[in-house]
Amino acid sequence: MSGASSTSVERRAEELDALDAILPFARRDQLATLLTDQDVATLKYLAKEGMGANTLRALASDLGYLEAWC
Repeated sequence: MSGASSTSVERRAEELDALDAILPFARRDQLATLLTDQDVATLKYLAKEGMGANTLRALASDLGYLEAWC
């Protein structure tokens, strides 16, 4: 992984820390690698707007599957 990519992944991981009450911390690094900056921003927006925790977990899982599939 290049230095720029590594920095992006680390930044996304830190942003996902804000969602630690919703998303499993054990998957934080994996999600940071799979998700894009826009995916993380979407999850944070939905959490801020009050979307349910189960819905956010399902969305994060779906995004991860889609990213891996593409």
